[in-house]
Amino acid sequence: MQDRYDFESNRKIFTVNLFGLVGLSITAIMSVSAFLNQQWLLAVVLLLASSVYLLAHLYQKFTGNFRLASNVILYSLFALMIYLVYSGGKDNTGPLWIFMVSPVALFFGGLKKGLFSISLFVVIISVIMFFPNEQLLATSYSIEFKTRLLYSFLTITFLSAFYEHSRQQSFDFMQEMSNKYEQMAKLDPLTQLSNRRDAMDKLHYELRRVERNSTPLAIILCDVDHFKLVNDNYGHDAGDKTLVLLSKLFQETLRKQDIVARWGGEEFLFVLPQTTSLQAQIVANKIRDKIKSTAIEHEGAIFEITVSMGISEITHNKSDIENAIAKADENLYKAKSNGRDQFQPAAPDSTNAPISLDASA
Repeated sequence: MQDRYDFESNRKIFTVNLFGLVGLSITAIMSVSAFLNQQWLLAVVLLLASSVYLLAHLYQKFTGNFRLASNVILYSLFALMIYLVYSGGKDNTGPLWIFMVSPVALFFGGLKKGLFSISLFVVIISVIMFFPNEQLLATSYSIEFKTRLLYSFLTITFLSAFYEHSRQQSFDFMQEMSNKYEQMAKLDPLTQLSNRRDAMDKLHYELRRVERNSTPLAIILCDVDHFKLVNDNYGHDAGDKTLVLLSKLFQETLRKQDIVARWGGEEFLFVLPQTTSLQAQIVANKIRDKIKSTAIEHEGAIFEITVSMGISEITHNKSDIENAIAKADENLYKAKSNGRDQFQPAAPDSTNAPISLDASA
């Protein structure tokens, strides 16, 4: 199995390799048998088919292009089956091999493409078999054999198509559920923002861009002031409502490329790509303006909240995420210790005073 492909692609790769090897072995054995029975043309055709399966297997193995390999195998199989219907193969048993066409076509091509290919195959062999006076055949079949061969083939096709449809539906459902649970694992269930784990993944992604392009990256750690009082005075439902409202407010304020995550409890983390510490202060003031102009109503009660923020900046010269988060947390603590409702910007030393959210940036 190859890790760079999804499960369905890996399954097809395995089947392409398996079918190529099995097809190679069977057609090679049948080719030798035809040579021994002095059926020269049949032996050459089977040998060519065996060579195609070998080449398709090797091509997929060395290039990884399983889609082209599967098409080569499928349509070479079609060509071989048409020839066996035309020639009769050994003792007119050649057409009995066509029953393998339906499952292979549906597996490699999917339901729609597979049914289209099978329909084309049925048209071709029907024209060959039922052409007046069997002029397109190198052998002869009874009308009963021809009709029953087609009826049996169509029955196998129907069953194979039903199975492929059911299998694809099951696969799509499982894939949808897998994607849903994967998404849920990245989101905070209350606010639907990125959770701490997803935020760290995105931070590491942005860090690689910082190191590659030498662009700044600012982070803001935000905490709701006196949030416990909201829960105590108005109830936990009011606290949850406050967090959800703040989440929407943050998303409306930030740019599309910015990231906001629920860091834990009433703490939020903002990741601001291509943003300096000074620019992050402007963002903080925008957030402040939004919060100041928003009153929260819950069961007839109206209350306001404030936030404190700590800012840190990551540059290509200082690209340690853990240190940057620790610095933002330290600045957040300073902002809260100095009276809350303000932010502490990133600074080269600790002598810089915190900036009130009422001040302009």
